[in-house]
Amino acid sequence: MKTRDKFSFIRYSNCWEDSKILLEALQIKGGEVGLSIAGGGDNTLALLLANPEKIYAFDVNKTQLYLMKLKMTAIEKLSYDEVLAFFGIRKSSDRLRTFFSLREYLDEESYQYFNHRRELITRGIIHIGKFEKYFQIFRKLVCPLFCRAKRLHQFCSLSSFTKQRHFYKRYINNLRFRMIFRVFFGIKVMGSLGRDKSFYENLEDKSDVGGDIKKRFEFGISHSENRSNPYLSYILRGNFTKNALPLYLVKENFSLIRERLSKIQLIHGSLLDISERERFDFFNLSDIFEYMNEEDFLKNVDKLEKISRSGARFAIWNMQNKRYLPDDSFCLFEEESKLLFKKNQSYFYRDFSVYKR
Repeated sequence: MKTRDKFSFIRYSNCWEDSKILLEALQIKGGEVGLSIAGGGDNTLALLLANPEKIYAFDVNKTQLYLMKLKMTAIEKLSYDEVLAFFGIRKSSDRLRTFFSLREYLDEESYQYFNHRRELITRGIIHIGKFEKYFQIFRKLVCPLFCRAKRLHQFCSLSSFTKQRHFYKRYINNLRFRMIFRVFFGIKVMGSLGRDKSFYENLEDKSDVGGDIKKRFEFGISHSENRSNPYLSYILRGNFTKNALPLYLVKENFSLIRERLSKIQLIHGSLLDISERERFDFFNLSDIFEYMNEEDFLKNVDKLEKISRSGARFAIWNMQNKRYLPDDSFCLFEEESKLLFKKNQSYFYRDFSVYKR
């Protein structure tokens, strides 16, 4: 796939890293300025709960910025219930009308992108990313091969680690599940239907990606509550629920996030495009480094050294690769990282690292 084609559509409607973990890790203080991957926008919006002075949200994929701008505009102009309906969490036959009501508040590029793709609006904008469609295929076509939908819904409603493990062992972890899971979450299928094959070019160990993710899933259901897990709910139920919402959409957080939307500035570009005149106190960098070769990774590390203040904090995920910041410039909080990762509700990642400059 050509580079321009990789960034011509929305890859992620939602963020798939745990927002609660990020907030705990970054320990943002009032008056601080941060840099955050935009993606689906969820995590950048959640970081507003800590009341920073400013967050610069960047993404090399401009369609992700269109999506984030639409989410921000909806949160600013609509009621809480209207946002849930417009986003696709609640049923609605009125999303296009709502979209047109937001036109005067959207920039022209963002408006035209969605106006020419109105089916994205009618579907609900949390369901339109390539990764979300991948999970829809899993839920609709693959899950029925190993477990009934009613049972999976029951599984999502559990709140006891012991019951979760027992239910998984009895009703889910059968031979079909073990065979299908390894294939569906392996490089060939996930690289084609969910992510991009090029994302795995710099992966050191490609032997059993699906098996690795299965182990993480089993670890996750032993350390976090299913009932309140929005990521699990979306994958197995096809949506978020009242008890399992992304942090930025929890009702008690809505007014605070709305009041602080002006603190976010969107930037189209990569980390290397960020101005070196800026200095940042905190960084939400997702798992961007695992997609790079060693040369590009070192360029990005050099960039971080130039744009981070002394004492700046960094939150970085590894999904399949093992990319860690050098210890001569960045101090890894190893125990804190491990403790936070145990509470992580998103099961895809190998590990989570918290650093200080």
